[in-house]
Amino acid sequence: MALASVFGIHRFIAGGFGVCLLGSPAAMGQLFSPSQSLAQGEVLALRSWGCFILAVAGIVHAAPAFPIAAQRAVGRSLAGCFGLLTGVYAHGVLGAGGAQRGGVAATGATFAALFVAYSWALWRDSGGADGDKAR
Repeated sequence: MALASVFGIHRFIAGGFGVCLLGSPAAMGQLFSPSQSLAQGEVLALRSWGCFILAVAGIVHAAPAFPIAAQRAVGRSLAGCFGLLTGVYAHGVLGAGGAQRGGVAATGATFAALFVAYSWALWRDSGGADGDKAR
């Protein structure tokens, strides 16, 4: 899969999560704590995270038009970010209670899939997989 394809898919994932976090933080919070309501500060944090994720959606939407060196830089940054997030959420699954574990695991799996997708596309772009090149 080419890096531009990963950007194209990621924009919809990020856009969907961003809109959900911004528009319905309480419902998204229920994924992690089904039996608890969110404090005002938690709602603010989730909405803020939603704004940031929407910015990422805009960046990855525009990224295929960037020069290839800039595309690779964005891809490497996102692969590193999602690799770290995968580790954070894997650790979080170990410490999460029963009701929280599902939401934490699902979010971590999303980050892991994005890490793999960006890493694979960057590897292919660098000449892996029979020397195929993106663009």
